[in-house]
Amino acid sequence: MANPSGKAAAGASLLDALSPQLMSMVETSLGYSLTASPSVKADRIARSKSSPSGPPQSVPPPQMTPTDTRTVLPPSPTDNFTHNVELFGPSEVFLLRQPDSPGFIVRENFLGAAQATRVLDACRALRESMPMRPAQVAVGKMNQVTALVTDARGDHLLWLPHDDKDVPPPVQHLLVQLGRLAHGLAKAAPELALRNAKSTQLAIFPGNNTRFVQHVDTYGSKKDQLSRRITCLYYLNADWQPSHGGALRVHLKDGSHEDIPPLLDSLVVFRSADVMHEVLPTTVDRLALTTWFYGGPTPSDVPTTAATIPKSLGKPNTATFETIEASPATLNRSHTPDASLPPPGLCGGGMALPPPAIPDLISTIFVSIPSYCDSECQPTVAHLFATATAPSRVFAGLCLQHDEGDPAQAIAFAAAYGDQVRVKRMHPADATGPCLARWETQQLWRGEPYYLQIDSHMRFRQGWDVFLIHELSQCSSPRAILTTYPLGYNLPNQITRDIRPTLLCASHFDSNGLVRQCSKVLKTSPSKPIPSMFWAAGFAFSRATVLQEVMYDPSLTHLFFGEENVMAARLWTHGYDFFAPTEAVVYHLWSRSHRPTFRDHQRNGTEAQQRSIQRVLKMLKEGDEGPCGLGRVRTIEAFVAAQGVHYSTKEIAWASLWSNRDPIEFDLAATPES
Repeated sequence: MANPSGKAAAGASLLDALSPQLMSMVETSLGYSLTASPSVKADRIARSKSSPSGPPQSVPPPQMTPTDTRTVLPPSPTDNFTHNVELFGPSEVFLLRQPDSPGFIVRENFLGAAQATRVLDACRALRESMPMRPAQVAVGKMNQVTALVTDARGDHLLWLPHDDKDVPPPVQHLLVQLGRLAHGLAKAAPELALRNAKSTQLAIFPGNNTRFVQHVDTYGSKKDQLSRRITCLYYLNADWQPSHGGALRVHLKDGSHEDIPPLLDSLVVFRSADVMHEVLPTTVDRLALTTWFYGGPTPSDVPTTAATIPKSLGKPNTATFETIEASPATLNRSHTPDASLPPPGLCGGGMALPPPAIPDLISTIFVSIPSYCDSECQPTVAHLFATATAPSRVFAGLCLQHDEGDPAQAIAFAAAYGDQVRVKRMHPADATGPCLARWETQQLWRGEPYYLQIDSHMRFRQGWDVFLIHELSQCSSPRAILTTYPLGYNLPNQITRDIRPTLLCASHFDSNGLVRQCSKVLKTSPSKPIPSMFWAAGFAFSRATVLQEVMYDPSLTHLFFGEENVMAARLWTHGYDFFAPTEAVVYHLWSRSHRPTFRDHQRNGTEAQQRSIQRVLKMLKEGDEGPCGLGRVRTIEAFVAAQGVHYSTKEIAWASLWSNRDPIEFDLAATPES
């Protein structure tokens, strides 16, 4: 089969340089032949069959002395500073995903001469303005450091700021390009379990025969922890000569090795867990930026020490146990609360929410609750009032799509609350989904200044009313909506004592072209509500102006997935901003085993559902400013760019999978929607 792209796959000449057998293996896997590519020249990679055992020999210093002057490089066709690099090709993906492959690739002229020069100058400025510390190697197992070895490496390093916006623009651009490569690799090789988590360091090896002994970049890791999965080395050394030494030596599984010179604008990418490598002694200053991308657990066959320490280095220093080489401190994980603690009681159970210094006990709240044959509706309403600090200011509007003959769904309980519970009755056979039901509840609003939209299977923390009003005032937008997918509870009233916040994130596109979203649990509670670009129908608290400006569209019949997509776009383009509360406020019953859904009882809703889906997609792709359409405060194009979900191409920006936060901030072992 011919190469479908008609282009030579990147990295093919590197494979050819390694061995014809490896080339044959890649071609068999890909199903087409690979031709030589000029992007990676075989003669630039000096291959040696010598034994990898023993420390490398020192290289005598050359006669020339390097000077720290501004670098001038010949022009390159990729000097456009907005240039985006090509994603990994099939052969490159093969090398990085296939355990039997060498596990590394090399790209020369990665950014182009002009951009590389800017990155070099920016890193020189960082080196002068920020202190660099001597590097050390930590040795241990399962992230437990048992020793430090100071002689295993001779470089000095500094960790770049956690936020890319705090680094110089040229370095920002480099990190963006590396992120594009990693995102593409994550999609092409999902088994690598790459996440949008990274750390970056600037390292310099002084030119006095300093080196870094043979090692791998990843410790063994616990099941629920992130570990380094992909290493990206970007070299910053102009006018490098073979006599300078300092090559990156990659040790292959057959006992041979490849030496890669650290030339300016060269990028080396390899698997962090199993590619053994070392830095040979250098006689001139050697500068490099290293970015690690993190992912799931380390495979069981990965070496459990960070470095192979030659016997000549003596016994390691065991007096210190600080993790040096694993990652920056931001990667440490906190303890996960036990979710199996005894359940609290129905009314006032669990831990009460912290009250504000001056609580608002007067402002009224309208609570919208649609219910379709849900036996949990009555307990939900009871708990809503029982846990409010000021229950007299709470008014609920119910759309009960219940069979009046079913005693389990009796609605007589509503009379006990007088005019604080307003009811719209609808036969289940007339139900057309959540949009109509939520629209019906909104018709029961009587001017209350605050609006809470929930589902009919919820539990509440004590003091939810004063907490939400105060929390809304703490948002950084005057038109804020507090919204998220809450933590779960189990029947009858098994409510976790985990009170950490959850944050909505993009998940994936479904078969209809609509994005699914999920919530992730943050490890700690921030001091202010957390900005988000997603909106949840089952929990949303705001001022009631949303009922006047962005009423539900009752004509979107038989629509379930898609309701939140279109409402988020409508609300945001009307000027509303989304935030997650700093703590868990409510809990949601995620299991549907206790109740039917309207889809279980509908026989003829398929065509209507497809019409609704197509209408939603048209609005999300092209816009619609009709009565139930988008707002005019912000455009749909701005919404798509800010949310990072592209309905036209079915692409989700990597940052949207984590709601524009670092994955390290989340407890990856927690399962909120269960």
